[in-house]
Amino acid sequence: MDKLLFKRIVVGILTVLAVVYVAYLLISANFDMYSTEDAVETTISDKIYSNAFIIRDESIIENNTSGVLSYTRDNGEAVAVDSVVAKIYQNESDALAQTTADVLEENKNALEELQKNNTETMGIDAINNDIQNNLLSYLSNINNGNITKAFSYSSDLLSAINQRQLYTGKLTNFNSEIANLNSEITNLRQNSGESIGEIKTTKSGYFSENCDGYENAIKFSDIGKMELNDLNNIKQSNVSSNAAGKIISNKDWYVACQVSADEAKQLSLWSDDVTLLFSDATKESITASIYRIAQETNDSDALLILKCNDMSSELIEARKEPIEIGLGTYTGLRVSKRAIHDDYVTKTVTDENNNTHEAKEKVQGVYVLYGSEVQFKQISILYADDDYVICDPAPDSDELFNGETISLYDQIIIKGDDLYDGKVIK
Repeated sequence: MDKLLFKRIVVGILTVLAVVYVAYLLISANFDMYSTEDAVETTISDKIYSNAFIIRDESIIENNTSGVLSYTRDNGEAVAVDSVVAKIYQNESDALAQTTADVLEENKNALEELQKNNTETMGIDAINNDIQNNLLSYLSNINNGNITKAFSYSSDLLSAINQRQLYTGKLTNFNSEIANLNSEITNLRQNSGESIGEIKTTKSGYFSENCDGYENAIKFSDIGKMELNDLNNIKQSNVSSNAAGKIISNKDWYVACQVSADEAKQLSLWSDDVTLLFSDATKESITASIYRIAQETNDSDALLILKCNDMSSELIEARKEPIEIGLGTYTGLRVSKRAIHDDYVTKTVTDENNNTHEAKEKVQGVYVLYGSEVQFKQISILYADDDYVICDPAPDSDELFNGETISLYDQIIIKGDDLYDGKVIK
Protein backbone atom coordinates (compact mmCIF):
# COMPACT_ATOMS: atom_id res chain seq x y z
CA MET A 1 0.00 0.00 0.00
CA ASP A 2 1.50 3.30 -1.08
CA LYS A 3 1.72 6.28 1.23
CA LEU A 4 -0.91 8.28 -0.63
CA LEU A 5 -3.55 5.55 -0.32
CA PHE A 6 -2.76 5.06 3.37
CA LYS A 7 -3.05 8.75 3.95
CA ARG A 8 -6.45 8.87 2.27
CA ILE A 9 -7.74 5.97 4.40
CA VAL A 10 -6.63 7.64 7.64
CA VAL A 11 -8.19 10.93 6.60
CA GLY A 12 -11.44 9.14 5.74
CA ILE A 13 -11.61 7.38 9.11
CA LEU A 14 -10.91 10.60 10.99
CA THR A 15 -13.60 12.38 8.99
CA VAL A 16 -16.18 9.71 9.83
CA LEU A 17 -15.25 9.89 13.53
CA ALA A 18 -15.53 13.67 13.46
CA VAL A 19 -18.99 13.48 11.86
CA VAL A 20 -20.13 10.90 14.42
CA TYR A 21 -18.80 13.02 17.26
CA VAL A 22 -20.51 16.17 16.00
CA ALA A 23 -23.77 14.24 15.55
CA TYR A 24 -23.46 12.92 19.10
CA LEU A 25 -22.98 16.44 20.43
CA LEU A 26 -25.99 17.70 18.51
CA ILE A 27 -28.21 14.86 19.67
CA SER A 28 -27.01 15.21 23.27
CA ALA A 29 -27.60 18.94 23.19
CA ASN A 30 -31.09 18.34 21.80
CA PHE A 31 -31.98 15.84 24.49
CA ASP A 32 -30.41 18.00 27.18
CA MET A 33 -33.06 20.54 26.26
CA TYR A 34 -35.62 18.02 27.49
CA SER A 35 -34.57 16.98 31.01
CA THR A 36 -36.60 14.12 32.46
CA GLU A 37 -37.14 12.38 35.77
CA ASP A 38 -38.68 9.00 36.45
CA ALA A 39 -42.11 8.77 38.05
CA VAL A 40 -41.35 6.83 41.25
CA GLU A 41 -43.69 5.60 43.96
CA THR A 42 -43.60 7.67 47.15
CA THR A 43 -45.51 7.62 50.43
CA ILE A 44 -46.10 10.97 52.12
CA SER A 45 -47.64 11.73 55.51
CA ASP A 46 -49.22 15.17 55.58
CA LYS A 47 -48.48 16.66 59.01
CA ILE A 48 -48.86 19.91 60.89
CA TYR A 49 -46.48 20.64 63.77
CA SER A 50 -47.37 22.80 66.75
CA ASN A 51 -47.23 23.07 70.55
CA ALA A 52 -50.27 21.75 72.35
CA PHE A 53 -51.98 22.60 75.60
CA ILE A 54 -54.24 19.86 76.96
CA ILE A 55 -57.55 20.75 78.63
CA ARG A 56 -59.46 18.23 80.76
CA ASP A 57 -62.41 18.26 83.18
CA GLU A 58 -60.24 17.96 86.31
CA SER A 59 -61.06 18.05 90.00
CA ILE A 60 -58.31 18.11 92.63
CA ILE A 61 -58.56 15.57 95.46
CA GLU A 62 -57.80 17.18 98.82
CA ASN A 63 -56.01 15.47 101.72
CA ASN A 64 -56.32 17.09 105.14
CA THR A 65 -54.66 14.27 107.10
CA SER A 66 -50.93 14.31 107.88
CA GLY A 67 -48.90 11.23 107.05
CA VAL A 68 -47.38 9.37 104.13
CA LEU A 69 -49.53 8.57 101.10
CA SER A 70 -49.38 5.18 99.38
CA TYR A 71 -51.40 5.12 96.17
CA THR A 72 -53.57 2.11 95.45
CA ARG A 73 -54.57 3.11 91.89
CA ASP A 74 -52.48 3.55 88.77
CA ASN A 75 -52.33 6.76 86.78
CA GLY A 76 -54.98 6.66 84.09
CA GLU A 77 -57.02 3.97 85.84
CA ALA A 78 -60.80 4.33 85.75
CA VAL A 79 -62.34 4.68 89.21
CA ALA A 80 -65.88 4.86 90.55
CA VAL A 81 -67.34 7.26 93.11
CA ASP A 82 -66.11 6.60 96.67
CA SER A 83 -63.14 4.52 95.47
CA VAL A 84 -60.01 4.36 97.64
CA VAL A 85 -57.13 5.83 95.63
CA ALA A 86 -54.57 6.09 98.43
CA LYS A 87 -53.92 4.98 101.99
CA ILE A 88 -52.28 7.12 104.65
CA TYR A 89 -49.55 5.75 106.94
CA GLN A 90 -47.78 7.14 109.97
CA ASN A 91 -44.35 6.93 108.35
CA GLU A 92 -42.54 5.77 105.20
CA SER A 93 -41.44 2.41 106.61
CA ASP A 94 -45.03 1.48 107.43
CA ALA A 95 -46.14 2.59 103.97
CA LEU A 96 -43.39 0.55 102.25
CA ALA A 97 -44.03 -2.58 104.30
CA GLN A 98 -47.81 -2.54 103.87
CA THR A 99 -47.55 -1.73 100.15
CA THR A 100 -45.10 -4.59 99.64
CA ALA A 101 -47.48 -6.89 101.50
CA ASP A 102 -50.32 -5.80 99.20
CA VAL A 103 -48.23 -6.69 96.10
CA LEU A 104 -47.31 -10.08 97.56
CA GLU A 105 -50.97 -10.66 98.37
CA GLU A 106 -51.85 -10.12 94.72
CA ASN A 107 -49.11 -12.55 93.63
CA LYS A 108 -50.35 -15.17 96.10
CA ASN A 109 -53.95 -14.80 94.91
CA ALA A 110 -52.84 -15.18 91.30
CA LEU A 111 -51.03 -18.45 92.10
CA GLU A 112 -54.02 -19.79 94.05
CA GLU A 113 -56.38 -18.93 91.20
CA LEU A 114 -54.08 -20.54 88.64
CA GLN A 115 -53.73 -23.67 90.73
CA LYS A 116 -57.46 -23.92 91.30
CA ASN A 117 -58.37 -23.66 87.61
CA ASN A 118 -58.03 -26.66 85.34
CA THR A 119 -55.21 -25.76 82.92
CA GLU A 120 -55.89 -28.84 80.81
CA THR A 121 -58.75 -26.95 79.18
CA MET A 122 -56.09 -24.94 77.34
CA GLY A 123 -53.79 -26.53 74.79
CA ILE A 124 -50.02 -26.08 74.84
CA ASP A 125 -50.18 -24.05 71.63
CA ALA A 126 -52.57 -21.57 73.21
CA ILE A 127 -50.35 -21.26 76.27
CA ASN A 128 -47.22 -20.77 74.14
CA ASN A 129 -48.99 -18.11 72.08
CA ASP A 130 -50.04 -16.39 75.30
CA ILE A 131 -46.42 -16.33 76.47
CA GLN A 132 -45.17 -15.02 73.14
CA ASN A 133 -47.82 -12.30 72.85
CA ASN A 134 -47.26 -11.07 76.40
CA LEU A 135 -43.49 -11.07 75.92
CA LEU A 136 -43.73 -9.08 72.69
CA SER A 137 -46.16 -6.62 74.26
CA TYR A 138 -43.90 -6.24 77.30
CA LEU A 139 -40.81 -5.53 75.16
CA SER A 140 -42.75 -3.14 72.91
CA ASN A 141 -44.00 -1.10 75.84
CA ILE A 142 -40.55 -1.03 77.45
CA ASN A 143 -39.14 0.23 74.15
CA ASN A 144 -41.87 2.90 73.92
CA GLY A 145 -41.43 4.00 77.51
CA ASN A 146 -44.89 2.81 78.62
CA ILE A 147 -43.75 1.48 81.98
CA THR A 148 -47.20 1.00 83.53
CA LYS A 149 -48.39 -1.09 80.58
CA ALA A 150 -45.11 -3.00 80.56
CA PHE A 151 -45.57 -3.90 84.24
CA SER A 152 -49.08 -5.20 83.50
CA TYR A 153 -47.80 -7.39 80.66
CA SER A 154 -44.95 -8.67 82.85
CA SER A 155 -47.53 -9.95 85.35
CA ASP A 156 -49.51 -11.62 82.56
CA LEU A 157 -46.29 -13.12 81.18
CA LEU A 158 -45.37 -14.60 84.56
CA SER A 159 -48.87 -16.06 84.90
CA ALA A 160 -48.63 -17.68 81.45
CA ILE A 161 -45.20 -19.16 82.25
CA ASN A 162 -46.54 -20.58 85.51
CA GLN A 163 -49.49 -22.02 83.60
CA ARG A 164 -47.07 -23.78 81.24
CA GLN A 165 -45.17 -25.21 84.20
CA LEU A 166 -48.35 -26.85 85.44
CA TYR A 167 -49.45 -28.05 82.01
CA THR A 168 -46.10 -29.70 81.16
CA GLY A 169 -45.83 -31.31 84.61
CA LYS A 170 -42.67 -29.49 85.64
CA LEU A 171 -44.67 -28.38 88.66
CA THR A 172 -47.69 -30.07 90.17
CA ASN A 173 -48.69 -27.19 92.44
CA PHE A 174 -47.53 -23.92 93.95
CA ASN A 175 -48.03 -24.91 97.57
CA SER A 176 -44.49 -24.08 98.68
CA GLU A 177 -44.50 -20.72 96.87
CA ILE A 178 -47.89 -19.84 98.37
CA ALA A 179 -46.68 -20.82 101.86
CA ASN A 180 -43.56 -18.63 101.49
CA LEU A 181 -45.67 -15.70 100.33
CA ASN A 182 -48.05 -16.13 103.27
CA SER A 183 -45.09 -16.10 105.65
CA GLU A 184 -43.67 -12.91 104.13
CA ILE A 185 -47.06 -11.20 104.14
CA THR A 186 -47.68 -12.08 107.81
CA ASN A 187 -44.23 -10.84 108.80
CA LEU A 188 -44.71 -7.52 106.99
CA ARG A 189 -48.20 -6.97 108.40
CA GLN A 190 -47.21 -7.78 112.00
CA ASN A 191 -44.09 -5.62 112.04
CA SER A 192 -45.53 -2.44 110.55
CA GLY A 193 -48.34 -0.09 111.40
CA GLU A 194 -51.62 -0.20 109.53
CA SER A 195 -53.00 2.73 107.57
CA ILE A 196 -54.38 5.62 109.58
CA GLY A 197 -56.66 6.92 106.85
CA GLU A 198 -57.81 6.67 103.26
CA ILE A 199 -58.23 9.04 100.32
CA LYS A 200 -61.48 8.44 98.45
CA THR A 201 -62.96 9.88 95.29
CA THR A 202 -66.07 12.01 95.22
CA LYS A 203 -66.47 11.63 91.46
CA SER A 204 -66.02 8.86 88.94
CA GLY A 205 -63.49 9.18 86.14
CA TYR A 206 -59.78 8.64 85.53
CA PHE A 207 -57.32 8.97 88.40
CA SER A 208 -53.99 10.76 88.42
CA GLU A 209 -51.79 11.25 91.44
CA ASN A 210 -50.03 14.28 89.91
CA CYS A 211 -51.19 17.92 89.87
CA ASP A 212 -49.28 20.45 87.77
CA GLY A 213 -50.97 23.80 88.51
CA TYR A 214 -52.74 24.02 85.15
CA GLU A 215 -55.93 22.28 86.32
CA ASN A 216 -57.98 25.51 86.33
CA ALA A 217 -56.01 27.53 83.76
CA ILE A 218 -58.84 27.13 81.23
CA LYS A 219 -62.30 26.16 82.44
CA PHE A 220 -63.51 23.00 80.78
CA SER A 221 -66.92 24.58 80.24
CA ASP A 222 -65.32 27.52 78.38
CA ILE A 223 -63.71 25.43 75.64
CA GLY A 224 -66.31 26.60 73.10
CA LYS A 225 -65.50 30.27 73.80
CA MET A 226 -61.72 30.00 73.89
CA GLU A 227 -59.66 32.29 71.62
CA LEU A 228 -56.01 32.35 70.57
CA ASN A 229 -55.21 35.07 73.13
CA ASP A 230 -56.53 32.80 75.90
CA LEU A 231 -54.07 30.10 74.85
CA ASN A 232 -51.15 32.54 74.73
CA ASN A 233 -51.98 33.97 78.18
CA ILE A 234 -52.32 30.72 80.14
CA LYS A 235 -50.83 30.96 83.63
CA GLN A 236 -49.67 28.18 85.94
CA SER A 237 -50.85 28.24 89.58
CA ASN A 238 -49.09 26.93 92.66
CA VAL A 239 -50.14 23.41 93.60
CA SER A 240 -51.69 23.16 97.06
CA SER A 241 -49.75 21.15 99.62
CA ASN A 242 -53.03 19.34 100.37
CA ALA A 243 -53.44 18.11 96.79
CA ALA A 244 -53.44 14.31 96.76
CA GLY A 245 -54.19 13.87 93.07
CA LYS A 246 -57.06 14.57 90.72
CA ILE A 247 -59.98 13.01 88.90
CA ILE A 248 -60.64 13.55 85.19
CA SER A 249 -64.43 13.32 85.15
CA ASN A 250 -65.19 13.54 81.44
CA LYS A 251 -63.91 10.94 78.99
CA ASP A 252 -63.60 13.69 76.37
CA TRP A 253 -60.62 16.04 76.55
CA TYR A 254 -59.26 18.72 74.26
CA VAL A 255 -56.03 19.81 72.64
CA ALA A 256 -55.56 23.52 71.95
CA CYS A 257 -52.77 24.76 69.69
CA GLN A 258 -51.81 27.60 67.36
CA VAL A 259 -51.71 27.06 63.59
CA SER A 260 -50.90 29.34 60.66
CA ALA A 261 -53.49 30.86 58.33
CA ASP A 262 -52.61 28.36 55.58
CA GLU A 263 -52.84 25.45 58.02
CA ALA A 264 -56.19 26.73 59.29
CA LYS A 265 -57.51 26.79 55.72
CA GLN A 266 -56.21 23.27 55.11
CA LEU A 267 -57.85 22.03 58.31
CA SER A 268 -61.16 23.73 57.51
CA LEU A 269 -61.33 21.71 54.29
CA TRP A 270 -60.46 18.44 56.06
CA SER A 271 -63.57 16.38 56.80
CA ASP A 272 -62.05 13.29 58.44
CA ASP A 273 -60.48 12.64 61.83
CA VAL A 274 -56.80 13.41 62.36
CA THR A 275 -54.07 11.50 64.15
CA LEU A 276 -52.13 13.03 67.04
CA LEU A 277 -48.67 12.16 68.27
CA PHE A 278 -47.32 13.61 71.50
CA SER A 279 -43.77 12.46 70.84
CA ASP A 280 -42.40 13.52 74.24
CA ALA A 281 -45.14 11.65 76.11
CA THR A 282 -45.71 8.47 74.10
CA LYS A 283 -44.78 6.88 70.78
CA GLU A 284 -48.35 5.75 70.15
CA SER A 285 -50.57 8.03 68.06
CA ILE A 286 -54.25 8.58 68.85
CA THR A 287 -57.29 9.69 66.86
CA ALA A 288 -58.94 13.08 67.30
CA SER A 289 -61.67 15.11 65.65
CA ILE A 290 -61.52 18.78 64.69
CA TYR A 291 -63.73 20.50 67.28
CA ARG A 292 -63.20 24.17 66.49
CA ILE A 293 -61.05 26.62 64.50
CA ALA A 294 -61.08 30.19 65.86
CA GLN A 295 -59.54 32.85 63.59
CA GLU A 296 -59.90 36.65 63.61
CA THR A 297 -59.16 37.13 59.89
CA ASN A 298 -58.41 34.83 56.97
CA ASP A 299 -54.77 35.96 57.07
CA SER A 300 -54.16 35.59 60.82
CA ASP A 301 -52.96 32.65 62.87
CA ALA A 302 -55.75 30.54 64.33
CA LEU A 303 -56.62 28.59 67.44
CA LEU A 304 -57.21 24.93 66.67
CA ILE A 305 -59.09 22.78 69.18
CA LEU A 306 -59.10 19.00 68.75
CA LYS A 307 -61.38 16.60 70.63
CA CYS A 308 -60.01 13.29 71.97
CA ASN A 309 -61.24 10.45 74.19
CA ASP A 310 -58.25 8.08 74.39
CA MET A 311 -56.69 7.85 77.83
CA SER A 312 -53.52 6.19 79.13
CA SER A 313 -51.05 6.59 81.97
CA GLU A 314 -48.75 8.53 79.62
CA LEU A 315 -51.38 10.85 78.17
CA ILE A 316 -52.89 11.67 81.54
CA GLU A 317 -49.53 13.16 82.57
CA ALA A 318 -49.18 15.25 79.39
CA ARG A 319 -50.02 18.96 79.49
CA LYS A 320 -47.80 21.20 77.33
CA GLU A 321 -46.44 19.05 74.55
CA PRO A 322 -44.99 19.31 71.04
CA ILE A 323 -47.55 17.73 68.73
CA GLU A 324 -47.76 16.22 65.26
CA ILE A 325 -51.18 16.43 63.60
CA GLY A 326 -51.55 13.87 60.82
CA LEU A 327 -53.95 14.63 57.98
CA GLY A 328 -53.55 11.39 56.10
CA THR A 329 -50.98 9.29 54.28
CA TYR A 330 -50.72 9.35 50.50
CA THR A 331 -49.05 6.80 48.25
CA GLY A 332 -48.60 7.51 44.56
CA LEU A 333 -46.23 8.70 41.86
CA ARG A 334 -44.07 11.69 42.71
CA VAL A 335 -44.00 14.43 40.04
CA SER A 336 -42.16 17.75 40.12
CA LYS A 337 -44.45 20.78 39.91
CA ARG A 338 -42.20 22.09 37.13
CA ALA A 339 -43.43 19.26 34.94
CA ILE A 340 -47.15 20.12 35.17
CA HIS A 341 -48.82 21.79 32.19
CA ASP A 342 -52.28 22.30 30.73
CA ASP A 343 -52.94 20.71 27.35
CA TYR A 344 -55.61 18.89 25.39
CA VAL A 345 -56.33 15.17 25.45
CA THR A 346 -58.68 13.43 23.06
CA LYS A 347 -60.86 10.37 23.01
CA THR A 348 -63.21 8.69 20.59
CA VAL A 349 -66.88 8.99 21.51
CA THR A 350 -70.05 7.59 19.96
CA ASP A 351 -73.12 9.78 19.74
CA GLU A 352 -76.75 8.74 19.98
CA ASN A 353 -76.80 8.05 16.22
CA ASN A 354 -73.93 5.60 16.60
CA ASN A 355 -71.56 7.99 14.83
CA THR A 356 -68.02 8.24 16.18
CA HIS A 357 -65.95 11.39 16.47
CA GLU A 358 -63.01 12.79 18.41
CA ALA A 359 -63.74 14.72 21.62
CA LYS A 360 -61.15 17.07 23.09
CA GLU A 361 -60.73 18.56 26.57
CA LYS A 362 -58.08 20.71 28.22
CA VAL A 363 -56.74 19.05 31.37
CA GLN A 364 -53.83 19.21 33.78
CA GLY A 365 -51.03 16.77 33.05
CA VAL A 366 -47.40 16.14 32.16
CA TYR A 367 -45.39 15.39 29.04
CA VAL A 368 -43.87 11.91 28.97
CA LEU A 369 -40.99 10.86 26.71
CA TYR A 370 -41.52 7.50 25.01
CA GLY A 371 -38.38 6.89 22.95
CA SER A 372 -38.16 10.09 20.94
CA GLU A 373 -41.88 10.87 21.01
CA VAL A 374 -43.59 13.20 23.48
CA GLN A 375 -47.00 12.20 24.83
CA PHE A 376 -49.24 14.29 27.07
CA LYS A 377 -50.80 12.41 30.01
CA GLN A 378 -53.49 13.65 32.36
CA ILE A 379 -52.74 13.40 36.10
CA SER A 380 -54.91 12.98 39.20
CA ILE A 381 -53.29 14.74 42.16
CA LEU A 382 -53.63 13.16 45.61
CA TYR A 383 -51.33 15.54 47.50
CA ALA A 384 -49.46 18.74 46.69
CA ASP A 385 -46.39 20.22 48.36
CA ASP A 386 -44.43 23.35 47.47
CA ASP A 387 -42.17 21.56 44.98
CA TYR A 388 -43.94 18.35 43.98
CA VAL A 389 -47.25 16.48 43.82
CA ILE A 390 -48.24 12.88 44.50
CA CYS A 391 -50.34 11.48 41.64
CA ASP A 392 -52.76 8.57 41.71
CA PRO A 393 -51.46 5.82 39.38
CA ALA A 394 -54.91 4.21 39.19
CA PRO A 395 -57.62 6.87 39.66
CA ASP A 396 -61.31 6.19 39.13
CA SER A 397 -62.28 6.21 35.47
CA ASP A 398 -64.50 9.28 35.91
CA GLU A 399 -61.47 11.33 37.04
CA LEU A 400 -59.73 10.95 33.67
CA PHE A 401 -61.06 12.27 30.39
CA ASN A 402 -59.69 9.47 28.22
CA GLY A 403 -58.75 6.92 30.90
CA GLU A 404 -54.97 7.41 30.49
CA THR A 405 -52.53 8.66 33.08
CA ILE A 406 -48.87 8.26 34.01
CA SER A 407 -47.30 4.95 35.03
CA LEU A 408 -44.45 3.89 37.27
CA TYR A 409 -41.02 4.84 35.82
CA ASP A 410 -42.45 7.01 33.06
CA GLN A 411 -39.85 9.54 31.89
CA ILE A 412 -41.57 12.82 32.71
CA ILE A 413 -40.18 15.92 31.03
CA ILE A 414 -39.39 18.61 33.62
CA LYS A 415 -37.53 20.95 31.25
CA GLY A 416 -38.20 21.72 27.59
CA ASP A 417 -39.60 24.28 25.17
CA ASP A 418 -42.37 24.03 22.62
CA LEU A 419 -43.81 20.86 24.09
CA TYR A 420 -46.94 19.31 22.64
CA ASP A 421 -48.54 15.89 22.36
CA GLY A 422 -47.06 13.83 19.54
CA LYS A 423 -43.89 15.89 19.14
CA VAL A 424 -40.88 13.91 17.91
CA ILE A 425 -37.49 14.89 19.26
CA LYS A 426 -34.94 14.37 16.45
